[in-house]
Amino acid sequence: MNLEEELKKRKLFSKKMIVFGLLVLIVCVTFFVAITFVQSTLKTPNSGDPTQISFVIESGQGLESISKNLVEEGLIKNHFIFGLYLKFEGRAGSIQAGEYLIARNLKMTEVADIITKGNIVSNRVTFPEGWTIEKIADRLAAKGIVSKIDFINAAKKDYDYWFLKDKPLSTDLEGFLYPDTYEFAKDVTADQIVKKMLDNFDKKMIPELREKAESSKMNFYDVVKLAAIVEREVAKAEDRKLVASVFLNRLSVNMALESCATIQYITGENKTQFTIQETRIESPFNTYINRGLTPKPIGNPSIDSITAVLDPKDSDYLYFLSADGKTYFSYTLDEHNQKKAIYLR
Repeated sequence: MNLEEELKKRKLFSKKMIVFGLLVLIVCVTFFVAITFVQSTLKTPNSGDPTQISFVIESGQGLESISKNLVEEGLIKNHFIFGLYLKFEGRAGSIQAGEYLIARNLKMTEVADIITKGNIVSNRVTFPEGWTIEKIADRLAAKGIVSKIDFINAAKKDYDYWFLKDKPLSTDLEGFLYPDTYEFAKDVTADQIVKKMLDNFDKKMIPELREKAESSKMNFYDVVKLAAIVEREVAKAEDRKLVASVFLNRLSVNMALESCATIQYITGENKTQFTIQETRIESPFNTYINRGLTPKPIGNPSIDSITAVLDPKDSDYLYFLSADGKTYFSYTLDEHNQKKAIYLR
């Protein structure tokens, strides 16, 4: 190799090293700028506004969804950096569902601490399926969340939801306060509780069910009335569709429903069998002496019971009885009485 070729080779190598050095420098500067930007974003207060707002994280909600919601609520400025930070810290799986009070002027790191340490400011309360407004009000009052009278009054107000269009204005919201476990902020109002329960009802009525409700021969208020009876008659979801079928068959031939659940509602006694005298109690809710449905729902049913009424099993049964955790169905009164003699000893 002559001298000229050697010089060209060295010159080319020098150029490559300069380019490589520049690339390394660009990468380093970019990395430094990125790190500085991320640290600044994480440690800079979101705003100068100290206002606290309620922020709810639903059970099972993902990190990306939570981060974007925080941005939408004006609590952080960059959902990507927030998510990256939690993943880097190994805390992405530590986010806890619940309701939080978060100030708008916090740093991202502080917001991360709040939602991963479970600083929930709400009260958790469960309302079982089939409970009435009065029982719900009693539980709320017992937990010191709102007073009984405030909740009952809130449940008498008018609310704008599609599923309430058939409900008479003079009646309360019995039947539509969805039974579930809820998280309520410490300063929650009775109106807010009612709206949250109605929102949950709306959420449970998925498009498929809503279509069934709109195409049903029954108006939706009657659907809920019957669902509330089905709810209290049988506990097993698989039995509800047949029980709903029995009641619908009775309604179609103008037979009295003769539901023990309605006598339970009148007397307040949780019995499965009542005396003849009890089934003759004068009340518009007594389905032994009054044909048709009750004046209003006798409780707040689950989505399973509402589904059972909207999509019952096809049957010709007119009778059923429950005994020892099982439900027995019959076509005729004679068959029904025979089963009563066997299973209700």
